[in-house]
Amino acid sequence: MNPRKWRLASGLTVSGLLLAAVGIASWAQQAPEHGAHGTPESWKFSWPAGDAAVGREVFIKLECYTCHEVKGEQFSKPEPGSDPGTIGPELSGMTPLHPVEYFAEAIINPSAAVEEGKGYRAADGKSKMPGYNDLVTVQEVIDLVTYLKSLKGDGAARGQGGTAAPSDAHGGAGGQMLRH
Repeated sequence: MNPRKWRLASGLTVSGLLLAAVGIASWAQQAPEHGAHGTPESWKFSWPAGDAAVGREVFIKLECYTCHEVKGEQFSKPEPGSDPGTIGPELSGMTPLHPVEYFAEAIINPSAAVEEGKGYRAADGKSKMPGYNDLVTVQEVIDLVTYLKSLKGDGAARGQGGTAAPSDAHGGAGGQMLRH
């Protein structure tokens, strides 16, 4: 190919690529915004109603009490030599501090927001609390959050109380107790 034809072909290729890039950029700017898809401006997510008693059973099933204390509750005895309720925060006073969405995120993605200086981070920088996203159903998260939000500052759950014993009603996959 002679140099003149080569320059012409190269110039046309570069021009074509530039035109394509400009066209794509123009199209992207004209893309409709989220609201243009019909989402009403007044739409708001509302947390579904849950069952605090069932949420307490989920708390027991997941053995949350091995790392979290709930004042006024007596859960199963921990293994000898362990120090229950000292790895994570005490939960009975958390209700006024956080919205339901915070509790839900802490259950399914505990590393999303980890309080500094409290010893809640592992050596890798992530939360010491395992994520339960693959271990709980949406309904279990709703019920567990409802239980956590039902706790009063003194630790007693509104309408709850007593000594907990693990229940088979909400066993993990295959009916087994989930452990972390």
